[in-house]
Amino acid sequence: MIRQHILSRYGVEPLNSHYYATTYPSVYAAADRIFGSWEAAITMCGLDYSQIRKYKRWSNTAVVDEIRKLHEEGQPISSQSVQVHHKSLYMAAIKRFRGWKRAVEAAGIDYRQIRLRRSLNKTELRQQILELYRKKVDLSYTNMRRNYQYLLASGSKKLGDGSWARARLRCGIKVNYRIENRGLSKRNAEHQEQPQS
Repeated sequence: MIRQHILSRYGVEPLNSHYYATTYPSVYAAADRIFGSWEAAITMCGLDYSQIRKYKRWSNTAVVDEIRKLHEEGQPISSQSVQVHHKSLYMAAIKRFRGWKRAVEAAGIDYRQIRLRRSLNKTELRQQILELYRKKVDLSYTNMRRNYQYLLASGSKKLGDGSWARARLRCGIKVNYRIENRGLSKRNAEHQEQPQS
């Protein structure tokens, strides 16, 4: 289960220890207990932890340089787009600059010129939600509030009449994330209760 969880998020979310310990504490704790360390768990999945750790180290300069690079390449660097397509960069910018707008401005870019002024329509909202679903992102309310606030708010309002669960259903997503996440936590707890051999 731990290997499956890690591999399903490879390339979608950061896999470094700090991110997992704060985002998926029950999985992190179970991996540490079963494999001996988070690095060992990553290695058992056939992944190179040194590359994962190196890739996720963001300095202020690295964040600014990456924003400039994306902008020069003509890629969209609105908050909405970056949260979906460059998640680790967005999270690092929030941590180091206390806001995406501040990080963009630190890169010398006028945020007013790149901000998405129009709100997403229902079709665009469905497309973005389904894109996250295909990438196996956790679409629970808690994770969406933590990492995709704009999509949670817009989707709940325009698709779900105020309900995020209803918005997911109207996108054709029938997974009950509350039960699924509770089941994962329960199974991790059961593993922890088993005597060590």
